[in-house]
Amino acid sequence: MDLFIDKLAQKISSSKKNSSYNNNNTAATDRSAYAKEIAELKEKVENYEKLLQEMKLINLKNIESANKLGDMAEDMSKAYAEFKSISSEEITAADEAIEEEVMDGTRDMLQEFFEKQDDTIHKENIKVYRNVQAAVNDSLSEQTKSILDAQVAASKKSGTGFVKVMSVLIFIAVLADIALKVLPMFGIQLQF
Repeated sequence: MDLFIDKLAQKISSSKKNSSYNNNNTAATDRSAYAKEIAELKEKVENYEKLLQEMKLINLKNIESANKLGDMAEDMSKAYAEFKSISSEEITAADEAIEEEVMDGTRDMLQEFFEKQDDTIHKENIKVYRNVQAAVNDSLSEQTKSILDAQVAASKKSGTGFVKVMSVLIFIAVLADIALKVLPMFGIQLQF
């Protein structure tokens, strides 16, 4: 930055020397041109200074990141050292504890699954039972109706009058037989 300012000063001093040799009209135009150039250079210098500030901020952030990375590396080396210091018995015990936790979790999950399955199966069995019961009731009523219809039709076709007459005659014969056997008990004798 200082080099740039020194070069700028040299340019300005050399331009002043050149301007003294020129006449007054050209000196005025040269001065305004030099003033514009100086203003532009000052603006560039300001921009460069802003960029330098941003670079310094980025550099500080990089340093912070490097420090954090170093801390992380130290933490990892400590963890690695602790891991190396753990005995194989402790590792085996930890593995067994983890396995037992996994087994308990699996066992609980399976038990819950089977309970859900039992509930589902029970519900499905109830549905099937109700469907079968409804089907049996429907078929029973249909079969009863068809049997009754068949009996009515059969009685109309077969001449139930004969069956009725025969039933009445058998009934009278049974009554007569009972009367013949019961009357002698009362002292009444019938002769034929």
